[in-house]
Amino acid sequence: MSLVWLSSLFQIRKTLPRFLKISAAAISLMIVIGCTSKHITENHYDQVEVPAGLPAGPVALIITGSVIETIEELGAYNSYYKDALTARLYTENIRRAYVETSQPRFSVEGVTRVLEERFGEVRSFQSFDDAARSGLPLIATLSMNTQLIDGRGSEPASSLSLAFHKSDGRYLGTIHGTASFALAPLWPRSKRESEIVTEIRQQGEVQRQALELLEQRLKEVPVE
Repeated sequence: MSLVWLSSLFQIRKTLPRFLKISAAAISLMIVIGCTSKHITENHYDQVEVPAGLPAGPVALIITGSVIETIEELGAYNSYYKDALTARLYTENIRRAYVETSQPRFSVEGVTRVLEERFGEVRSFQSFDDAARSGLPLIATLSMNTQLIDGRGSEPASSLSLAFHKSDGRYLGTIHGTASFALAPLWPRSKRESEIVTEIRQQGEVQRQALELLEQRLKEVPVE
């Protein structure tokens, strides 16, 4: 496939009415997926940030703005592939793959479960002040970012971090879990639906990998 031709397609999108832009984005994404292959990577953070130890729970979990924003973005993405007319350009199996790998609260619910298994009770708060006033011995601040396949890019990634503080505000350290995969160029060849679905489902896999890495690293930290 000519890179010039692909570039021209994206230029044409800029001049289209809004409802046609969505269709063009979907077609563009089909083209991108149809001529790519995946390479999965995991990003490892410097272990100096990891806490030396953590107090026993219960834990106050702070849901940051990045988490709320990511949930909203995933919700819009999920709704598009469920309900949008232009999503019908895809086969049912492809649409299902997009929907099942963009569940808005997957990571938040996963992190909550991990904390419950480690510390017992988890209570959610939207600010550090509220969490500190709760009197709980440990505060965990969750940050999250999820990047999915769309018309602008095809490098799904998931990043989770938990920053830990004591109730008096003393910083204890941060645990990260992040994973991504890149769709590298592959010169023209036809792809079967099953291959496309497999690649789409990798965006769900990176979310699971990031959560598993976070859980693994949390288990390595002793509870005092």
